[in-house]
Amino acid sequence: MKIGIPKGKRMSAALVFGALAFSLVGLHSSPSWAAEKPYPNRPINMIVSYAPASGTDLGSKVMADKVSEFLGQPLISVYKPGGGGSLGAAIVAKAKPDGYTVLVGSVTPLVLSPIVKKMDFQLEDFILLGSYSKIPIWLVVKKDARWKTLKDFIEEVKKTPGGFQVGTYGKLTAADFVLELLNKYAGIKQVNVPFKSSGEAMTSLLGGHVEACILSGAAGHLDAGTARILAAAEEERLDGLPDVPTFKELGYPILMPSIYCFAFPKGTPKQIVDRFQDAQNKAIQKYPKEIKEGLRRVEQWAEFRTPQETLKKFREFQTLSRKMAQELGVEAK
Repeated sequence: MKIGIPKGKRMSAALVFGALAFSLVGLHSSPSWAAEKPYPNRPINMIVSYAPASGTDLGSKVMADKVSEFLGQPLISVYKPGGGGSLGAAIVAKAKPDGYTVLVGSVTPLVLSPIVKKMDFQLEDFILLGSYSKIPIWLVVKKDARWKTLKDFIEEVKKTPGGFQVGTYGKLTAADFVLELLNKYAGIKQVNVPFKSSGEAMTSLLGGHVEACILSGAAGHLDAGTARILAAAEEERLDGLPDVPTFKELGYPILMPSIYCFAFPKGTPKQIVDRFQDAQNKAIQKYPKEIKEGLRRVEQWAEFRTPQETLKKFREFQTLSRKMAQELGVEAK
């Protein structure tokens, strides 16, 4: 005796089983992206290549606070100081390009380091987003220092060649270049005392351990009245600092832009890069005044550029840096 489905119902049962089988296959063969949550769905590691409270750190926090509102996830500062910023850049260059590791990028680690050191990364190993700020590089002394002008400072250095110790935020960094170019053009000899950040260099200056500093930012000591700038490596005098001369106007053709932007490792999907850039654009559009004021409080100047304009600026600096490195004899072979 056969037991089975009545003949009249065999067709409908076959349809039911077929549909069930198709749906099960569909569950297993659906595209992987269908099950993924939209980017970003967890916090993003923001690699800071200098010590906490450095100019790089403070400026990135101003932007990160606003950008995270439009990403829906926080940007978490992860400090990787060392090598004049090159350590953090090397870490990001090798990171998984999934959008969850972003570098606080600047010209020193991304452009200068690969020129003067044998690095396993180049500028081309990063995807630059639009710039958000610049930090002027300047020669700073204590407020009560006996040198009132750059001329006074240089004249005294000439009397004691090799006797002046000047703090910077690292050997073979943009600050070191400014120091060596000033040595060259003024015919003087200052000794570079490298630190891990501008903040550490300023602490040493205020403690009387170095005579001056060449750095980016001054950790709030300008507004506090404990430090004074003798000259800035800028094309023109800065807004808000009309009494600070440039090296250029004082007869020393020293220009050293220090532009900041976020950067992803090469290979990061375009849709992720665009999502992050869109969040940054929206933050700038909604909070332009707050961002500018926040950056000025940490001695930075807002400089909003598109990714294309930013890359152009970095490449211009790449050409300039290679020329300066050749002049100073420090280009890596």
